[in-house]
Amino acid sequence: MRNSMQEKNVSDWSIRLARYVPQSSQEAEDQREILSAIKEDGDAVLTRVREQGHITCSGFVMDPMMNAVLMVYHRIYDSFAWTGGHADGSNDFLAVSIREVKEETGVKKPFPLAGEILSLDILPVKPHQKHRKSVPAHAHYNITYGIIVSPKETLSIKPDENTDVRWIPVTEIAAHCKESHMLPVYEKLIVRMRELRQKQDACIQRIAVPLLKWYPDHARDLPWRRTKEPYHVWLSEIMLQQTRVEAVKGYYERFLTAFPDVFSLANATQDQVNKYWEGLGYYSRAANLRKAAIEIVTNHNGKFPRTWEEIRALPGIGDYTAGAIYSICFSGETPAVDGNVLRVAARVTDCFCEIDRPAMKVAITQALTVQYHANPTQCDMLTQALMELGATVCLPNGTPHCESCPLESFCMAHQNRDEMRLPQRVEKKKRRMESYTVFLLCCDGAYAVRKRTAKGLLHGLWEFPNIPGICDESAAIAQARAWQCQPTDLTQTVEKQHIFTHVEWKLFGVYLTCAHRSPDFVWKTKEEIATEISLPTAFRQFHLHGEISSDES
Repeated sequence: MRNSMQEKNVSDWSIRLARYVPQSSQEAEDQREILSAIKEDGDAVLTRVREQGHITCSGFVMDPMMNAVLMVYHRIYDSFAWTGGHADGSNDFLAVSIREVKEETGVKKPFPLAGEILSLDILPVKPHQKHRKSVPAHAHYNITYGIIVSPKETLSIKPDENTDVRWIPVTEIAAHCKESHMLPVYEKLIVRMRELRQKQDACIQRIAVPLLKWYPDHARDLPWRRTKEPYHVWLSEIMLQQTRVEAVKGYYERFLTAFPDVFSLANATQDQVNKYWEGLGYYSRAANLRKAAIEIVTNHNGKFPRTWEEIRALPGIGDYTAGAIYSICFSGETPAVDGNVLRVAARVTDCFCEIDRPAMKVAITQALTVQYHANPTQCDMLTQALMELGATVCLPNGTPHCESCPLESFCMAHQNRDEMRLPQRVEKKKRRMESYTVFLLCCDGAYAVRKRTAKGLLHGLWEFPNIPGICDESAAIAQARAWQCQPTDLTQTVEKQHIFTHVEWKLFGVYLTCAHRSPDFVWKTKEEIATEISLPTAFRQFHLHGEISSDES
């Protein structure tokens, strides 16, 4: 007899099967039998221990255009068939389906069309031999998901079970499948995958009306939302890239005080701009801001361009920022699609395609453009409503606030309990590890600094002198001597690290008192470093007697 914990476990995974809505009387009968078996034998239904019938999972694999099916030639059935396998104790049926697709076809990147069960069937299995053992006739309680695979994927067989794998046009399945009882199953799955795609498309087209109704009562009061001045909106969008809203507010106000318009920004030096950008990181954005300001003054007489194409052509402005400025400031019918918007779209449609793939962004942009065309007087609000939903409700980390979402009633991920599975992303490469020794050289109250000249990371910014690798104390003193700084005392060593998007730095800081100011460097006091030059966080985290703070990131 199962205890209460076992009963809860069964309840957790069987609820998805119970919530499946049969689309035929046969499916309804099969569902009742499967649920009855679960009620009777619980977890045993997940394993082959229950010989009369147990759960299997299949992936019905189609190409993105849904014109062909990827099938394997099974030794057991002597026929081309879908991919699939036993649950073998797992209650994550979608994961099992994906696993089987990978194992049987060799593809690397299958993704579910949605997390929705496509079909629930009891399938008879004839007696057969497997691994030289006799397997009696039994039933598979089969759970099917729709899977999408690119035809460009390299295919390979699973030799102990299959002899061939190939793409078969939907019109030719009957000629390749020798199991006549499976043909109606395949036919219904093709129809259902196409219907599911249509359902996803329809969900995207439903988002504008509830969002536009929801936004006025739920929008945060942010300083850049109080204006449609393109210079202000542009600045906020650049600052907000990969930076929290609360952190940006202060920077935004200080930057506008220093550079109130595009003319003042264009006339500033890059060092001046960098100083007001200090702590935001990604200094190339600050450089591009100034370059774009110069271009606006030079080529547009100081007036911000009003077409998407002209905005997009400015340095440092991509599709998203151009869409944001164009729609918010000029009521342009072009969406601004960033990670927030892609996440909302992925969840609304229960789409498991990796959202950072370019094709995904193109598809979502095209779908949203239809909504912008349908609401031409509210394009600014629609852009900001999508941003707000992604930032405050459909959260990127942690549990989304589905109960507060205006799209809850038709969100497919919510219906299928896939919120925490989505969005899927391309697996990131591991960061490259680099190590440096950083020299805090002090002479008569001034510290050695220099500008980075090498192209690439932090190019053109100030830094403390540093060399690749970690030096011991004697090697560090020798290096200071080589720079003709005449070190007299090593006062402190510290270990720090700094993480960039693709690189992680391990930093060993050496504090040396020196008797000579080498001409290789510029020498600045603590106060001058704090007020005159922009020092990236990677170097600013090295305290100069508590005067330089490492609190900002």
